[in-house]
Amino acid sequence: MYHAFGGAAGVRNLTDRFYDLMELEPQYRALRQMHGEDMTLIREKLYEFFSGWLGSPPLFEQKYGHPMLRARHMPFAVNIQVRDEWIACFAQAMNELEIGKDLAEPVLIRIFAMADWMRNQNEEGVEPPMPPMAVDPAIRIPELKNVLKQYGVDGYFPTFPT
Repeated sequence: MYHAFGGAAGVRNLTDRFYDLMELEPQYRALRQMHGEDMTLIREKLYEFFSGWLGSPPLFEQKYGHPMLRARHMPFAVNIQVRDEWIACFAQAMNELEIGKDLAEPVLIRIFAMADWMRNQNEEGVEPPMPPMAVDPAIRIPELKNVLKQYGVDGYFPTFPT
């Protein structure tokens, strides 16, 4: 996957576009507010994490140890809105970079499950998060498709109903 995304340059372009969109697009305001004023370090950390997650150099682990994503996100209030903004922003970045749907869709559904696992706020009427691989991530495609549609990121998962 790492090489399919274009190696280091491709992963860097993706993570940089993600953070650029977060700063530019008002629809990602709640997500942006969670980050400090200077996002240089967090940009680098996401690049390092995704490099390893996509199957190549485990840059994040080499610097910081095991990602322990849920624990690392506990200091931040991650709710449904933040989760949805995160995944929509990421999908928009992939869409704008013209990453093929055959490559983008399997990544999107897996990171949607991962993003949901980061939720740490109790919200009335919302089921608590479950570990990313507790169920086949594909069963969450209709939910993900609805989230993306709400943020105007269309075209992913066309064969799945909403």
